[in-house]
Amino acid sequence: MENTASPEDLVALLRSGVAPREIRLFAARGRLPLDPDASLRALLAVVADPDAEIAETAGVTVTATSPDRLARFVRLGEPLEKEIDVLAHESDDPFVLEEVVRSRITGDETLLFLARTSSGRPQEALIANQARLLALPALVQALLENPALTGEGRRLLSELTEEFFDKKARRLESDAREAEEAAVARAAEEEEVGSADEDDIDLDADEEAAEESPEETPEESSEENSLFIGAIYRRIGLMTISEKIALAYKGSKEERRVLIGDSNKLIGVAVLKSRSLSINEVETFAGMRNLDEEIYRRISQSRDWMRKPAVILSLVKNPRVPLDVALPLLKRLATRELRTIVRDRNLAPVLRTSARKLLVLRRR
Repeated sequence: MENTASPEDLVALLRSGVAPREIRLFAARGRLPLDPDASLRALLAVVADPDAEIAETAGVTVTATSPDRLARFVRLGEPLEKEIDVLAHESDDPFVLEEVVRSRITGDETLLFLARTSSGRPQEALIANQARLLALPALVQALLENPALTGEGRRLLSELTEEFFDKKARRLESDAREAEEAAVARAAEEEEVGSADEDDIDLDADEEAAEESPEETPEESSEENSLFIGAIYRRIGLMTISEKIALAYKGSKEERRVLIGDSNKLIGVAVLKSRSLSINEVETFAGMRNLDEEIYRRISQSRDWMRKPAVILSLVKNPRVPLDVALPLLKRLATRELRTIVRDRNLAPVLRTSARKLLVLRRR
């Protein structure tokens, strides 16, 4: 088939729904003379074609497409929200769906669909994306309704709900109740005082203000902190990449804790370059299971950070850390820590086997 149209024109024609059947069929088979990304866009444009044969052919082609190619398209191909939604429904590859979850372009409806149906890596990525969960609480409910939700996932969601939603709701309810009681008390006092002079009224007002501002209790301080963290998540979720990078360099400990888990690894790398970063924060990052692999590599390459045994142990015990990073660190663990690695069924078999061999060598 001879093609004189530009790739953009062909894809636009397919999206419009008025392309000739021959072109749609070639697109469904992935045989249009286009570059890989444009060919994939053309394919996704006909997945829902009204012609049953074309739609079925397109679905088969998507399924047969290399997951690496699909994942790369989501990550680097600048896809449209509609194209990501089609991939979320058509692909069942966990690595592709994980990229869909991590993409900033992915729409709320697509995430809700995956929250109800996904398992494994995409589900873990959803639970780890606290900024989206806080911005769209319906995601939490959708995940809880997913029959494939793991026990660990349910625990993390319960903690998130308690920390950012339940406490806030209780605090707002308590504030509303106190405000209502204060209003009733003021009305009763005004009726009782009647014609009291102005000085007395000022005195009463001062006492009333003091009564309405009791000393903050530790529990109230904890709730205030929870609301503060929730506000940070929501504020950062609205920032551009450049704004997040700037904040990573000069932000607070709480802001770094949120930014380190951003889907764009450049932001996480910027967090590691912050002059305010403490070794305890690095230890926490080493144990987190929702970070880009590059973050773990950067941590392992720092001589200063790797002088702390707790950082090394956190990296080795983290299933998310690449094996080429974790395996060489086994030799730096104490015997007691090696035994912990051997018993940890969440870790890769090759890591546990290597730890067992080291134990045997140390006994000789």
